[in-house]
Amino acid sequence: MQHLASSPLARLSLLVVLVAGCATPPPEQPRSAEQPQAPAPAPVARPAPPPLVAAPFTDAVARAGDRLLQDAAAALGSGARELVVDPFVDANTGQQTNATVQMGAQLAGLITRRVPTWNVQALTRAALAAKPLLLIGTLTPINSKAARDENADAFRVCLALIDVRTSKIVARRVDRATLASVDAEPIALFREAPTWALDATAEAYIKSCDGSNPGDPVAPLYLKRLPAAALVNEATLAFTDNKMADAYRLYREARSLAAPDDLRVLNGIYTTSWKSGRRKEAGETFGKIIDIGLANRRLPIKLFFNPGTTTLMQSADLQAQYALWLQEVASHVAASDACVKVIGHTSRTGDPQANEVLSQKRASVIKQSLERQNRKLATRVSAEGVGAREIIVGLGTDDARDALDRRVEFRRVDCR
Repeated sequence: MQHLASSPLARLSLLVVLVAGCATPPPEQPRSAEQPQAPAPAPVARPAPPPLVAAPFTDAVARAGDRLLQDAAAALGSGARELVVDPFVDANTGQQTNATVQMGAQLAGLITRRVPTWNVQALTRAALAAKPLLLIGTLTPINSKAARDENADAFRVCLALIDVRTSKIVARRVDRATLASVDAEPIALFREAPTWALDATAEAYIKSCDGSNPGDPVAPLYLKRLPAAALVNEATLAFTDNKMADAYRLYREARSLAAPDDLRVLNGIYTTSWKSGRRKEAGETFGKIIDIGLANRRLPIKLFFNPGTTTLMQSADLQAQYALWLQEVASHVAASDACVKVIGHTSRTGDPQANEVLSQKRASVIKQSLERQNRKLATRVSAEGVGAREIIVGLGTDDARDALDRRVEFRRVDCR
């Protein structure tokens, strides 16, 4: 290096560099007010992303999962982490379905293959201790044309990856699945629960996926309720394995960690109590569900009707439960100063005007049942049919998948 620097050519080059580096640039001339400034370059218009084309369910899940993992790798790398799958839900109802369970299992397998340094686990109390990554997701029937008066024609897949260490969304992806490829029937626990679990805790979960973007903070209530959610999931897994005593114990244990109005916990205690012969405790738990509903001015009980009729869905077990529910509703409304409107609903199948009439008849059937329980309720209970104007599921299948669309529910109203 010293030999090169001593050559004449090198010294000349060095001198030119030094002089150029030390030279003082001429002072910038002030721009007069009249002198026009060069216009800013116009922003380059970027083409809108192509619309999502619905794919068969497993393909749509794989497509969303692949893109989610690509985004996660860019943000996090592939270092060793614990990853917990928080069971996916239907965003309209808060329920787990056969398809949401299938989606979770498919993505757990995909992550295990693609990112072997991530240890994939179910949501449990022990798994939360390591401040893991959390995978959440929703699967929701939609109308791709945003036509409010038409049934769903596809399902929206939403996935979000959360880093518990930072309490932020790491990555999020959405996709669409074809309607016929999705098994939207609720799993056994949610089929047998007396109400659907779209409470504040469930809404915080759903918001963290459907209403978020990468980099956003996670809904604080979702993180706050994670310990209770872990216990609920342990109980749900026990219920699925028909370990009713374990499920009952875990749901009761979750009561101390969950919000007082957490319907997943109350539904679980009610259902496991009923199935294990604890009828008195089941009735008391259902009473708590009623009181929460009256306080919130809406009691979404799953009193389901057979398609096109005013007869409740019948089985020996359902008849016994429906009788208990109506007895408890009548008792709790009579003991309060509340007035209640019974709202009847139908699916979109059939003639709209006929559905309006049918929904009114359904509401009247339940109103009369409450009045038979307690005649004093005649002046405090009214009935109204809304036809198919307040659809929840909107599949138009008229079976267990969209039973919520053929429901009767109770709303607290101001007394006249």
